[in-house]
Amino acid sequence: MAISIPDGLRFANFATSSQYTARPCGRRTKPHVALGDQKPYDLRLPNQRANVNSMSINLTPRIVAELKPKFEIKVDLDERSFLFPAGKSVSQLLFLSDGRTIFVEAVYPFNQSRTPPRLASLDLEDAREFGRRLIEAVHCARAQIVVTPGARISINPIANGYHLQFGDMNNATELFLGTNCIWRTCQGLLRVIDLIAPVESN
Repeated sequence: MAISIPDGLRFANFATSSQYTARPCGRRTKPHVALGDQKPYDLRLPNQRANVNSMSINLTPRIVAELKPKFEIKVDLDERSFLFPAGKSVSQLLFLSDGRTIFVEAVYPFNQSRTPPRLASLDLEDAREFGRRLIEAVHCARAQIVVTPGARISINPIANGYHLQFGDMNNATELFLGTNCIWRTCQGLLRVIDLIAPVESN
């Protein structure tokens, strides 16, 4: 990528994502931006459109590390776990957190249609309520619902497991879990909640 800054102070030539060279430029240097061998974009003509393809971005290891969640709990599911309306089998549930928000994500054994993994995002209080209602649904074998300003989740015991609905009922994400993995799911959720919860005073 080559960039010439309009004020004519510096001309920079970036050979790679990790190296660059800069040298002074003359007053007659055209202020332009060029990506690869595409047509340059003239900064003096802001309304002119250039035929420039999207630039690929290679994140440095430091940035990649910052994007990783601070906490991650993996829960193995069984062959009776499914996600709808995507129509996918789910092999694992991931409870991720950046220290403030808990993200519930699914791992698919096949995903040619590129279904997003994220099922729900919960703050600490919403996650606590979800954990309590989920355990009540399993212990008491009756339907439970979580309704807060930030979350709407229903939990329904069914013949061979549990049916969870995330979001508005008219456009919900539905997760079916088998009875063999429901207690692991409860444990995983409570564990990630404990990781980000404030330390209780004695």
